[in-house]
Amino acid sequence: MAAPPLDVDDPELLLYDVFLLTTLTVSLSFLVVHRLNFYYIAPGLHESALLSICWIIAGLGNGAFLYSSVDGHYDPAWDPVEYAAKGGPRAAGLLALSTYVTTMSLRIVTALVMAVSGGRPVGTAGEELIPLEILFGLVMMSAWRFVHSVYTNNSRI
Repeated sequence: MAAPPLDVDDPELLLYDVFLLTTLTVSLSFLVVHRLNFYYIAPGLHESALLSICWIIAGLGNGAFLYSSVDGHYDPAWDPVEYAAKGGPRAAGLLALSTYVTTMSLRIVTALVMAVSGGRPVGTAGEELIPLEILFGLVMMSAWRFVHSVYTNNSRI
């Protein structure tokens, strides 16, 4: 299977993803880690912007913003047997899972590079959110893409 094109067919889906990641990160920063301290909303927005950039890069590489991503890049009209076995909402959720793993890999490498270049330990300057982002983001983005695939009309493909 060839690599998907670096294209955004569904910009609304991309915007929903960014909104969800922003909400996740700001909520984790404000409500969980820093316990209702308003000072940490801005750093949470900074962290969410960085996470969203990583998501967009990973999503372009995996084809997560193409219309075919709603079926996990399996065409229901081309081979119905293969689609029933490998495509559909389950495949869309697994594609989101794969994209999010790549996203968090990029985020961890970015944190490492920033820490080494700044001469500080990893885990400071907003990076304390990374373990929670990994856990909750994996579940949220996979579930979101699964539900989106269930309720999306597949006739656009």
